[in-house]
Amino acid sequence: MARIDDILAAGAAVSKLDLRRYLASREMATPVDYNAIEGGVVDCAPAFAAAFAENDAVFVPPGTWRIAAPIVLGYGQSLFGVGDASVIQAREDPWDANALPAYPSTFDAIELQDGYCTVRDLKIVGGSSALKLYGLQGPCVRNVLEDLTIWDAVIGITLDGYDDTQKPCYWNSISKILIARPRLHGVLMTVLSTGDTPNANKVHDVRVYSLSAPMTGCGFFLSTARFNNSFIDCEANLHPSAEACFRLGAMTDQTRILNFYAECSGAVPGIRIDNGSTNTSIIGLFSATGGAPIWDTTGHREYMAFAAGYPYTALLKATTITDLSVEGLNYATRFVEGQTTVTPDFSVAPLWLVSSWAGAVQVVLPLPSDCLGRVGIVKKSDSSNNSVTVTLPSGSGPDNGAVVLRAYGDHIMFISNGAAWHLVSRHYDTPISGWANPSGSAFTRGPFNADELENVGFSYDRNVLNNINYRLHDTRAVLRALILDLKTKGILGD
Repeated sequence: MARIDDILAAGAAVSKLDLRRYLASREMATPVDYNAIEGGVVDCAPAFAAAFAENDAVFVPPGTWRIAAPIVLGYGQSLFGVGDASVIQAREDPWDANALPAYPSTFDAIELQDGYCTVRDLKIVGGSSALKLYGLQGPCVRNVLEDLTIWDAVIGITLDGYDDTQKPCYWNSISKILIARPRLHGVLMTVLSTGDTPNANKVHDVRVYSLSAPMTGCGFFLSTARFNNSFIDCEANLHPSAEACFRLGAMTDQTRILNFYAECSGAVPGIRIDNGSTNTSIIGLFSATGGAPIWDTTGHREYMAFAAGYPYTALLKATTITDLSVEGLNYATRFVEGQTTVTPDFSVAPLWLVSSWAGAVQVVLPLPSDCLGRVGIVKKSDSSNNSVTVTLPSGSGPDNGAVVLRAYGDHIMFISNGAAWHLVSRHYDTPISGWANPSGSAFTRGPFNADELENVGFSYDRNVLNNINYRLHDTRAVLRALILDLKTKGILGD
């Protein structure tokens, strides 16, 4: 905006448009009205404080306005400029796009300590936090930050639950912001004392760029934040020294991330999920980093994803599909060895391969009431003579009886209807207790020899029958009785 001395320069024509804009600007307070001096040398913080003591809206004219203390906004107050030409400089050194910053600031540049405030159309240089939102005077709610450029702050934007649960940090809107060269974090959500977690804040079109400046934190770090904080069309393009483009800390819940862009030339994860973080939704992640697109640090999978991640681009939970066509199907699998008792978690994997090489194993199924609709598969994966017994805590099992898997490859598939586990497929030998021996002699089980069948009247593969001898302990006794029965009836010759 033109200065009045330039508009009314002696001997020059007066621009009516420039004069009209200037007069309109004089209808609102500016720091100049309170003795601020533009140029980046004189401390203008007292002038901003005086302006907000008497006005709810303060306009920042084009120029560089240095401050040595925070600009504080109370309830319903607004601070705005004309864009990048209106500069709030929270340090002595001027901004230099070509020099790496030193981060000397020990104070926040702008603090929103109450609700319904607006900060827009400014460039902010420096600050411990360029913008800090926290409920000191009142609930820090419904504040608006938009069309801002932030350079060389330790943290770009901090949302802090602070120390009073009656003054929370909720429902704030943050949009169309560039955060360039932060030292620690671009956006931080946290609780530095005993207040409530930042909840239901909306972050849209916020971009964090390192621009070759080293940083030690994250583009977006939710240390403590819950209940529907959303991040839409945001981006982090970071130095390889960073921790993560987006990090979800241990005290986060119900976070929504949509169409996030992550980029880094180093092994930095796109999205990092810490132990304790739950119920995150990630939709449409583009990750161009040297690290994992989604790094689930514990493998607990306390998140859902769609069109996000690699090699699998979706992780869905409690999903109902009315019509599904599958071209390729993989089962999550768990292998267990060296345990005497196994309690499978079918919410993690349906297929459990159990080795009883070191001794007999008991597989204790979860209660069917906790697994409505779940399908489970248990298979004995070793060739030892030790058994794998599948039971319930009550001692029963699928179809109301314990199942004993004795041979390599024996397995069962079962499903819960909420009341019981039901067998739907099986491959194992069921002991026979009531088979009558047609020869009239005592029915006994003994070693099976394929050579005994040389003259039974049909061709056979010796290796196949020897494999039966090796694998099917109970079936071989049944087969002996069947052959004796066929001989007795004259169907088979001697």
